[in-house]
Amino acid sequence: MKEGRGFGYYLRRVTRASGEVGTFSHAVHRLSGLLLVVYLVMHIALMTRARFDGQGFDELMETFKSPPFLIADLIIFLGVVLHGLNGLRITLFDMGVGIRRQKELFAVVLALTGIAVAWAFWIILPLVLGGG
Repeated sequence: MKEGRGFGYYLRRVTRASGEVGTFSHAVHRLSGLLLVVYLVMHIALMTRARFDGQGFDELMETFKSPPFLIADLIIFLGVVLHGLNGLRITLFDMGVGIRRQKELFAVVLALTGIAVAWAFWIILPLVLGGG
């Protein structure tokens, strides 16, 4: 394998430069994107199974309303918001806006993500506890 390629190289680079916000946010962006792709494939597979495998769609929806799936939805929401807001931050950098303010903009991304996830948690919590 060539030097400077592969997952091991990438992991060493991220851990070596872990104090740098740009490198950390890049790793977070890649990881969240990868996890969202995995989720999308699993979601399509489950919906296809419900349609063609004989398992009823209504039964599957009841399963999706269970507390473990609601918590997983919250985690997916976290990934979507984080990935989306960080993508907007990267787009701003590509347009030459805010390049010298990486730390501040990443802090804004994290703060807005935290607010959005707290709001979603407040909505989902009654459903998880069985009151919704």
